[in-house]
Amino acid sequence: MELQRFNVRYGRTVVYFGPGAFKELESVINRYKRVYVITSRNAAKISRALDDILSILSSYSIEYEIFDKIKPNPMQYIIEQLAYELIEFNAEAVIGIGGGSVIDSAKIASALSICGGNVKDYIYGVRQICGARPIIAVNLTHGTGSEINRYAVVTIDSPKTKFGIASEYLYPLVSVNDPRYTLSLPQKQIIYTALDAFYHAYEAATGKNTSPFVLTLSEEITKHIVNWLPIAIKDPNNIEARYWLLYSSMLAGIAIDNSRAHVIHAIENVLSGINVDFPHGAGLAILGPQATVYIHRAVPEYSYRVLRYIDPSIRPLKDDAEKAGKAIAEFQQMLGFEEKLSDYGFKEEDADIVVDTVFKALGYSLRLAPFDVREDDIRNIYLKSI
Repeated sequence: MELQRFNVRYGRTVVYFGPGAFKELESVINRYKRVYVITSRNAAKISRALDDILSILSSYSIEYEIFDKIKPNPMQYIIEQLAYELIEFNAEAVIGIGGGSVIDSAKIASALSICGGNVKDYIYGVRQICGARPIIAVNLTHGTGSEINRYAVVTIDSPKTKFGIASEYLYPLVSVNDPRYTLSLPQKQIIYTALDAFYHAYEAATGKNTSPFVLTLSEEITKHIVNWLPIAIKDPNNIEARYWLLYSSMLAGIAIDNSRAHVIHAIENVLSGINVDFPHGAGLAILGPQATVYIHRAVPEYSYRVLRYIDPSIRPLKDDAEKAGKAIAEFQQMLGFEEKLSDYGFKEEDADIVVDTVFKALGYSLRLAPFDVREDDIRNIYLKSI
């Protein structure tokens, strides 16, 4: 089957999708004379995406610098340093080549470099984002969704947690979703990133801001992930599987732009703020089955709409809440995912600080959940995930 190349227009963003889609960037990049390229240490090189972008920059004699210090769950000081570098270089545009951490860093630094201040100013509402340098996102994973929405996440040191920042100025100008770039993902990241997209879909579908539009997207996302993720795991070079997983993660980015993630992401953001080496998708997958019991019990009709693609016997009834959580756990086990929080150093005695931080720092996310989240609920989800 020939994989179609196409464009998607959403918000302020145009996404070029499909094999070889990076070529569409030529007509965008050649508008600029000075461009700042943002990457992690290795992924952009291994995927060959960096080579493709540098070939465009060189062909048009565009001046550029590369910042390759972005790590997973990026810390505020790195993003603030990056913003300073953008100002010093007088960048006319930024190109983020990577997954969510890189693209989010490019977004926030681009805004800081225009609007001033530091990360916490925007987290706590001292300042509002007033603009951003043009952002070009070259996405390397089928999990982020950041290439098409207005959100970006950053880790702060006190309290140790991740916060989301939202602004219409954080929509990328253009993005590239080329499934070829995802072929170099390590085996575990194939699972982590695709499950990240699934939980974007599931939480968007079950949050207080859900809608028929979001439910339709979430069903389509889950259907493709259930079908194609086992194939991608078994055959990592299957470009068709990567195409549809990437398509699903893009739709999931739109879904959470219209109905945000809630309780699962809130807990995970605290955990990967405490341990920045904790992969985001792994955290969601560990917490997800336990949290699903609460979510399905609260909104069984919406939960069912998504989970029936994982287990057709699930019913839109509160009585199936335990069954819903078990279905997700078994699906993840079938994929080869059997991790738990203790694998990453989390202990039962950490429960109080986790619960306290979730409520104090990320209460706004909990208010989007479909049930009245209590401290005991967070504690139980955490402890059952140890």
